[in-house]
Amino acid sequence: MIYTNIGDILISINPFKSLGIYSEQEAGKKYRDIKKKDLPPHVYEVARIAHLAVLHKRKNQCCVISGESGAGKTVTSNLLVEQLAALGKEGNPTLVKKILQVNPLMEAFGNAVTDINDNSSRFGKFLELSFTDSGDLVEAQLSEFLLEKSRVVHQSRRLDYANTARRESGDL
Repeated sequence: MIYTNIGDILISINPFKSLGIYSEQEAGKKYRDIKKKDLPPHVYEVARIAHLAVLHKRKNQCCVISGESGAGKTVTSNLLVEQLAALGKEGNPTLVKKILQVNPLMEAFGNAVTDINDNSSRFGKFLELSFTDSGDLVEAQLSEFLLEKSRVVHQSRRLDYANTARRESGDL
């Protein structure tokens, strides 16, 4: 069990391995029509509640995913988008496919290796999904912002004065 709820907040712990709890059969369909109390906490339940609030309450929803490096934010956001797309896929299957394809593309250009995480996102993103009154997904707009604009990957030779002086004196 990697999920628990504190009120409306879903807390998750990255197990750093596949648990088989995200397949269409295991979770996707289970969390579409069942009441919250009937199943354990899950990211798919967050998607279902947000989708239902858009449909029935006609209120915009915002799902914030936060955590430290390696916490699983990228995977969780992908799972959330996949479930929201599945809940609203009757509207435009081509759009759903494009939305799901953009995340790996962004990661290819915006991720980097760090000491903690081999696939660390160097950007934040805001994905706005639009649904029809009947709940079909019809539009997506993605905005991203850079967390870092440059990265030092090695020390410049000319700025390495201490080592240069030690090399010249024979100490290195």
